[in-house]
Amino acid sequence: MEACVRLAQELVRIPSVTGDEPAVQERVAQALADAGLEVDTFEADLGRLKMHPRFPGMEVDRQQARLVAGTLGPRGGRSLILNGHVDVVPPGNRTRWQASPWSGHIQAGRLFGRGACDMKAGVAVAISVAGALAKSGLPLSGRLTVQSVVGEEDGGLGTFAMIDRGYRADAAIVLEPTGLRLIPAQAGALSFRLRVTGLAAHASVRYQGVSALEKFQVIENRLRRLERELNQQPPSLFSRYPIPYALSIGKLRAGEWSATVPDQLECEGRVGVPLGVASSDVRGQFEAAVGEAARQDTWLHDHPPAVEWFGGQFDAAEVDPTLPVFRMLGEAHRQELGVDPELDGAPYGSDMRLFVHEGEMPAILYGPGDIRQAHSVDEWISVDEIARAARIVTVAAANYLTET
Repeated sequence: MEACVRLAQELVRIPSVTGDEPAVQERVAQALADAGLEVDTFEADLGRLKMHPRFPGMEVDRQQARLVAGTLGPRGGRSLILNGHVDVVPPGNRTRWQASPWSGHIQAGRLFGRGACDMKAGVAVAISVAGALAKSGLPLSGRLTVQSVVGEEDGGLGTFAMIDRGYRADAAIVLEPTGLRLIPAQAGALSFRLRVTGLAAHASVRYQGVSALEKFQVIENRLRRLERELNQQPPSLFSRYPIPYALSIGKLRAGEWSATVPDQLECEGRVGVPLGVASSDVRGQFEAAVGEAARQDTWLHDHPPAVEWFGGQFDAAEVDPTLPVFRMLGEAHRQELGVDPELDGAPYGSDMRLFVHEGEMPAILYGPGDIRQAHSVDEWISVDEIARAARIVTVAAANYLTET
């Protein structure tokens, strides 16, 4: 499995912040071809896809979206998709990193770099699995597809485009960093933008104005209550998370001058979507909560806040973990590690829900890495875990695609 780790290093060393992925996709296409797969590299038709009523959204203004798929084995039998994304979030303040975010260096058994955990190692695992099957000489009775997508970090347009292109299978494994836990359920997540209006005044007579920041606090108090309401009865798969369906403010801007009462505030955030609840219902609850807070405040009653839904709109999704391929994945995990895999839920959105809802095929999250390392400074992943994941998924895929 050394080749798998080396490939993960190579991918990390190619910067691919969301919206700028062509270079890394070229390397992926070459790796798939070298592994013996039939390669399909194409540009998503962004203009057409964005007009689709169920387009999953995006936050980055991009001009292209290059996607790569590799296929192995005959049609007509069982089929399996291994899916991963190569776009990564920005590294942030580089002075906080011990080495370059694109170093891809290995130290103390850990591979470091932006995207090492989320989730270029997962993509390397998928390619290595396909290569191992191609070289094994096993008489495959089914078809394996490896998908390297972009745009996952801000909505999922890549997997959406793969489905639109006609890629289907009996099941999919999305190799997100789950710490080798089987995740058959993921929460949803909806990006929102909230605008609050105040009244500007000189800071020395601030009582003559209305601070948009103070009025936002009125709304935020009600949103905290909404978060508690959404998390009243989380399912057992989410029991280890104190807040499975979090409502979080990620960006906030207010005012234009230090000595002026801020008359405008804009914030952006995300609200979680519980299992079994439609995203439209959560949007409705969110807007109702904001409206309720506004009606109870004299200023906000006359100057109602504005809510906008933008960017990634992730539905919740859940599948049966006892389906044949997922059962075989669990058996391969047990064979490799000597214990049953832990079943868990994911409190974040992922491309899993696109397979389930748009592709109408079951999908599960399973891959190397700890989600707590994703998006972090000095992001890393265990080299040993990469190798274990590659062995486990190879065995599961081989058993599934050769069983008659």
